[in-house]
Amino acid sequence: MGRNEIRLRRHRMTARGIERFRNYNSVLKRHEDNKRIKKVIRVFGFFVVILIVVMIIIFLSRWEERSQAKDPVNTSEVIEK
Repeated sequence: MGRNEIRLRRHRMTARGIERFRNYNSVLKRHEDNKRIKKVIRVFGFFVVILIVVMIIIFLSRWEERSQAKDPVNTSEVIEK
């Protein structure tokens, strides 16, 4: 048997093979829906991560401002002691 005959025999449609492609449109639609959902979840995840990082930066900057406002260092008192 030649190489070409083996390849043709391997790709020959059987009853089971035809069953796989019978609902190809629904399989393709489901695949596209899954791809779109994964993309939306990925974008939403990145947005949430960026939002959390920005909130942490804002929280730390405000905390630093409050701590500096509460405990001002008075150099005249330090020098007198």
